[in-house]
Amino acid sequence: MVVSDSTGIITACNPAFVKLLGRLDSEIVGRKLKSIIDENAERADVHHHPIDTASGAAKIEAEQFAPHIQTIVCRAGNLTLPVSHIPIKSGDGSTQNTLTIVYIIQANTVQQAQTEFVSTVSHELRTPLTSIKGFADTILRAGDRLDLSQQRRYVGIIKDQADRLTRLVEDLLAVSRLESKRMQLTIRAIDLNGAIQRVHRNLSDKAKEHRIIINVPAGLPPVWADADRLEQILTNLVDNAIKYSPPKTTVTVSARDNSEMVEFSVSDQGVGIPQEHLPQIFTKFSRLDNPLVRQTEGTGLGLYITRSLVLALGGQIKVTSSATGTVFTVQLPAATLEEQAARGRD
Repeated sequence: MVVSDSTGIITACNPAFVKLLGRLDSEIVGRKLKSIIDENAERADVHHHPIDTASGAAKIEAEQFAPHIQTIVCRAGNLTLPVSHIPIKSGDGSTQNTLTIVYIIQANTVQQAQTEFVSTVSHELRTPLTSIKGFADTILRAGDRLDLSQQRRYVGIIKDQADRLTRLVEDLLAVSRLESKRMQLTIRAIDLNGAIQRVHRNLSDKAKEHRIIINVPAGLPPVWADADRLEQILTNLVDNAIKYSPPKTTVTVSARDNSEMVEFSVSDQGVGIPQEHLPQIFTKFSRLDNPLVRQTEGTGLGLYITRSLVLALGGQIKVTSSATGTVFTVQLPAATLEEQAARGRD
């Protein structure tokens, strides 16, 4: 259970929530609830059941409440757990705080998820391995009858599939580190524009057939982030925008100051994502079934890793899409001069 005030700041939590996140109580209290619980998850109908704090005692009204939201709980990784938000009413009837209850899923559900994950990984590994084995067998069996161009083509296919395997293994290792809390983060003030420019240079070869526009205003405050993970987030989003939008279209990276957060977005002019598929795109091995996606290789882990990193950095990510393109928007804590000075004294 977690209690948050009217501004969304966590004021208290019980030992079970501390154990769930694997953090200290002092690392949770004082943080924004939204930095731990992702409110962009798929929702069903939500029922709020007020708690009456009249006469100095908090008690739940007689009606029963049940979880109605599938919410992502961040602990340097993701758990999909049902959650109820319950307004706490004071004696005068006003709502000052909110009680959030996270319901722990049963062990057999976890086991089923692990089994499905292993099955999916096995399938993803089998596809490139089949190609590598098939073309290697052909070269060994009929190498002397293949001309040089055929040999080079077959070896090229083997190399491409080996590279695909490498990317999959690297993504799986990243998922493992995130979910086991072994991802090391070095948080400091990072110049967002500089990170965007580096990612643009690194992806310049892939973006030869696209136009990249960068709109970052002068005077934008730095963000509190890990430099490598910030660039990984940007790289995943920009690379996806390039891969999943047709040639000769524009990919736009923009940023703005949003109060205590710095917001940046990556938009493309691709085919868009159907509304019914938006809640699933951040899950493991999620890939859309359309011609542009089918002809583009990917592990289906990029957006899952991206959101995990954003949440681990205390930020939020959301996506909007239409038939004319898709926009991913990320918010990360701003490193204002006051906060930099305060952290320097800590």
